[in-house]
Amino acid sequence: MRTVLGKPRTNAEKLFNAYARFLWRSMGMRHVGLIALLGLLWPLIFLVMSGLFTARIGPTVAARTGKSVARQWAEQVWLALACSIPPDKYYVFELFRAERLARASDYVMRYELKGGFHNLMHLWARTNPAFGNTKILLTDKLQFARRCRAGGVDTPEVILRMERQGDGDSWRLVPEAHAEPGLPKRDIFVKPAKGKGGRGCDRWRFTGPGYRDHRGRQLSEEGLIDHLASQARLRGSYLIQECLTNHADLRDLSGGLTSLRITSCRTERDDFEVTNATFKIDFSNVSPVDNFHRGGGVARIDVATGTLGPASDSWCNRPCVWHAAHPVTGARIEGRVLPLWQETVDLVRRAHQLFPDRIMLGFDVAITGRGPVVIEGNVQSGCDMIQRTCDLPVGRQRLGELLAFHATRAIQGPLPAKRMVWFGPQDFLSRK
Repeated sequence: MRTVLGKPRTNAEKLFNAYARFLWRSMGMRHVGLIALLGLLWPLIFLVMSGLFTARIGPTVAARTGKSVARQWAEQVWLALACSIPPDKYYVFELFRAERLARASDYVMRYELKGGFHNLMHLWARTNPAFGNTKILLTDKLQFARRCRAGGVDTPEVILRMERQGDGDSWRLVPEAHAEPGLPKRDIFVKPAKGKGGRGCDRWRFTGPGYRDHRGRQLSEEGLIDHLASQARLRGSYLIQECLTNHADLRDLSGGLTSLRITSCRTERDDFEVTNATFKIDFSNVSPVDNFHRGGGVARIDVATGTLGPASDSWCNRPCVWHAAHPVTGARIEGRVLPLWQETVDLVRRAHQLFPDRIMLGFDVAITGRGPVVIEGNVQSGCDMIQRTCDLPVGRQRLGELLAFHATRAIQGPLPAKRMVWFGPQDFLSRK
């Protein structure tokens, strides 16, 4: 049972304890009433969440495992009371499996990282100015690309930018690495400069007279420029990048680009260690992005060898379904050894060194014909993918050891003032 009372013993307890202390420090006595209200509302929130997930997924789990729907619900109640685990994570982490249920207290929740650890580490970094502050460079994809290229870390070339002109609603293409007018006469990838989750991203194939996306939509050069301008009005500045292609050994897994989510963490000695990695797969074989919330899957990667495990969707729509091979192409997944794996690990370590104030980062990396390429860095990376694909929860892994070390060190020291942290349903229901 995880509690803030007594001395924390396990890594998960240390992280939860630091989260609770940080949350109290952020809210303080001024918000006792709100804390009490949230406590009173939580049973109702739990009942609604549990009812929805159990009704939708419970019968499938019962048919595959023999565990009744009533027992599934009872286990969710116990997990919420004993381990502060929301009902959706019961299915995301497949805690209905006996061996995982026995280790439930060692699972790390999204809210502990997103609402606690990352914010705590940001404040801790401010008390250590020698590290600097690189958060803005990670949240702005253009600044991230410039920082990586300046530091010798390969990243997709930004060819053009769609930028607002002045204070009006006029948008135009601004050259970054392209001197000729208009769009380049080649395949391009477009994405918001400040976006996440693959939203707003698209791949456009150059067809000669124009460009075509993965849906078959054909636009002229002028039409595509107008389209990008309209998207920029909705999402802000857009980047037009080179279109990367998979390494030859990986092209049978996707019609587009596949990528890896590699977690890197600062160690006790203040260097950087790759602790975990997962391989994202587009199960549809047509999507321009491999985001697992948009029809994709995820497989664990053995960090020591680069060997893939079986793949599953990252959510809980199809619990207990794991793929040893791609469901569309039939390409082998489980047991496949990734090419250029050691080069990929070394690249991520070098990339993290460019953002030394960040304790934990999740890097999206593509393995291409020219080698591994860092696509972007995620400043608030979670561990849901890791815990879904691994039988060991993060609390029993090296990552959990490092998270507990840094959180304990930070919460015991002085921190700058922090405004109150607000939580919404997305903090508990997010699939990221």
